[in-house]
Amino acid sequence: MKRKFFVIALLLLVVVSMPVSADMLRVGLVLSIGGLKDESFNDAAYEGVMQLRREGDCIVEVIEPGTITSIEPALRYFCERNMDLVCAVGIFANDAVRRVAQEFPESKFVLLDSVVTVPNVLSILFDEEQGSFYAGAFAAMMSKSGKVGFLGGMDSPVIASFERGYKNGVRFVKPEATVISRYLGTTPEAFDMPDKAQILGMDIAKEGADVVYHAAGKSGLGLIQASRRGNFMVIGVDSDQSRTAPGKVPASMVKRIDNALIKAVDVLRLGNFEGGIWTLGLQDHGIELVLSRFNRDLMTPEAVLKLKEIEDFLVHKNDKDSEQK
Repeated sequence: MKRKFFVIALLLLVVVSMPVSADMLRVGLVLSIGGLKDESFNDAAYEGVMQLRREGDCIVEVIEPGTITSIEPALRYFCERNMDLVCAVGIFANDAVRRVAQEFPESKFVLLDSVVTVPNVLSILFDEEQGSFYAGAFAAMMSKSGKVGFLGGMDSPVIASFERGYKNGVRFVKPEATVISRYLGTTPEAFDMPDKAQILGMDIAKEGADVVYHAAGKSGLGLIQASRRGNFMVIGVDSDQSRTAPGKVPASMVKRIDNALIKAVDVLRLGNFEGGIWTLGLQDHGIELVLSRFNRDLMTPEAVLKLKEIEDFLVHKNDKDSEQK
């Protein structure tokens, strides 16, 4: 009991209040650090939670961990209550999921946007390189200066794949374009540094970039704030960030965390759940480029046609790559 009290005291537990019947699925979700209202990764996951709640056959409980060390006790708390599915979000949950999944081999786990190779864990990845290519192509189409920017959170292989895809997409449309890249840090705290992101965003703009793409989590809100004062636009990430600064965020590269969570629950409903690795891309509705309703004037018929051509290219390229494998 002490351990449970400790978890609840340290973490914010959001529980939907409704009666539980024997045939209802009970799902526990541990968000990534940064919490809700990040207008990014966690908010995208919570969209899936709301959809599952609306469907009526799921009780979904959500924990917002304040720190990385809070993730493991939160997962264990759900397992001790025999939840039908225990879910976690992001790379910072890796070690905790691995330990707790081994401790509770009868429990079923989903890890979103990272990989743990334990038999009772389904790891769901998103083709962020494909999505970032799309974002880069869009940035190149929108840029008038021929210079665009990239702002990464933690300098890591995952964020490097965002940068790589983005650069490839930019050069696919404008081979002569320049990409100015900056990172916020080398630790997880880099995803929660909006003030520093605001400063770096202005620096990137001063170097001539008129469109900046970020993969920086909550820090990205600082970049968007900088765009209000600077003469540049921002491509958001993970969820539609256009409402944060209407007119300044013409598009967002969205990882459909909500769709991934719903897909995982669907296989659980069918009794087909098993551990392994999924990778979701454009063709799976796992990623998409969401265009802002506040920037419709930018989307000329020619621009819309060009984006459709790029999307078809990416989908067909992925199909060919899958066939070769």
